[in-house]
Amino acid sequence: MIPCLGAGTSDGALHSSSFRARALVLLAIGMFASPVFAKAAIHGSVTDRSGDPMSRVNVRITPGDVELVTDEQGRFTIDYLRDEGGNRTRLSRRTTYTFDVYKLGFQVAKADVEYKRGEIVLEPVTLSPDTINVRASATDVDPANGIETDAQGGGSYEGE
Repeated sequence: MIPCLGAGTSDGALHSSSFRARALVLLAIGMFASPVFAKAAIHGSVTDRSGDPMSRVNVRITPGDVELVTDEQGRFTIDYLRDEGGNRTRLSRRTTYTFDVYKLGFQVAKADVEYKRGEIVLEPVTLSPDTINVRASATDVDPANGIETDAQGGGSYEGE
C-alpha cells in the first residue's frame, strides 16, 4: 500500500475539507505566480514636442490587427491581438511588432518593438506637427485672366 496524506481515514483517502481547501489555495498561488500565467502586455504613451501627453491618438500594431486610441493622459496598453478570424489572441513571444502612431495634423511615427514576454513599457512616442509647404504656382489660375470657364464635362444631371 502506498502511503497517502489521509485525514482520519483508514484507507488513506483524502476526505478532509481543510486539506482540500489548503491544496486549492496552494494550487491557485502556484498558478498565478507561474510565469506561464504572467500578464502579456505592451504599455506606451504619446507626447507632443513639448512633452505634453496627447489624447485621442491612433495606435496600430501589426501583425495583430489591433488599433486603439490613447486616453486623456496619452497612454495606451496592448494586451491582446486579433487572429485572421477576428478572435482575441495573446501577444506572441519573441516577435517584432510594428507600431504606427498617428493623429490628424501630425507626422506618422513608426516604431519596431521586439516583444519577448511579460509586460514591457515603451519609451514615449513624440509626434511632430505636420508642415505644409506653400509655393507660388507658375500657372496663373485667376479666372479673370483668361482661363476658359465654359468647358463642359461629359456628365448630365437627372431632370435636364
